[in-house]
Amino acid sequence: MIDVASAGSERKKSAPKGPWALEKLPPFPVVAMRLLHTLSGADVEISDIVKMIAADPVFATRLLQMANSPLFALQKTVKTISHAIMVLGLGRVRAITLTRSLGDFVAPALKVQALRSCWQHSLTGAILSEQLAPVCGLDPDYAYVAGLLRDIGRLALLVKYPGPYANVLAVSGENAHALLTTERELFDIDHCEAGAWVLRTMPFPPELRDVAAHHHDAVISGPFGMVQMVQIADLLADALGSGSAAPINPQGFQKVLAELPDSARARFHPDPEELKAEIDSRIQSWD
Repeated sequence: MIDVASAGSERKKSAPKGPWALEKLPPFPVVAMRLLHTLSGADVEISDIVKMIAADPVFATRLLQMANSPLFALQKTVKTISHAIMVLGLGRVRAITLTRSLGDFVAPALKVQALRSCWQHSLTGAILSEQLAPVCGLDPDYAYVAGLLRDIGRLALLVKYPGPYANVLAVSGENAHALLTTERELFDIDHCEAGAWVLRTMPFPPELRDVAAHHHDAVISGPFGMVQMVQIADLLADALGSGSAAPINPQGFQKVLAELPDSARARFHPDPEELKAEIDSRIQSWD
């Protein structure tokens, strides 16, 4: 196994600007970063978005393929970027752009099944966040983005250190506390802290940094918002056995649902087997 800790000691002597474990991460596609930055602005011109995407025909094609895949379960086929924006709205286009970009970011590591499972877990949490949002009075497209980004720190670590991170997963199993502890021992940072740091470098609101930083905390009491909802989506993904060989645990699933506000719980009561089958079907469309 790579001696990551020794490498960290050497890097820390040179006082890096950020966590040593996250130095020189592979970049997101340039067009995607420009697009996400533009979509995060207050005044967005649709013509500017179309031109930006059209400037990279390969990315534009892959974006349309993603938009029409079962992963997003759209009711209408979109044939052009302008049509996608008109039919789907900017929020959905941002969600699709982020999914495509993150997928390209992690692609080199997906040959390892344990690491591919992490990506599937991220997608499951995004879909569950999207499904929970309407009953919780939150925006589904923004919730999808929040659910997808909750584990961006883990994705960053596994892309940078695929071998060592696969070992981390083997050692910690499915225990979230053990996972965070092992990450800190090896990388001097856990994936929640890493996610918050990565998102500070990207054009997203501070709330999404809170989601990444706290998604493994106990469900926070008080006013129910995006952080709490993503915490529940993450727990539901675990209860469904997403990204692992673990069997579905309906009792655990119902226990997690009990964390929802009463009004939301009254409107969200899916069968866990059917929900998992639906999500798995959507994720299998990933190329």
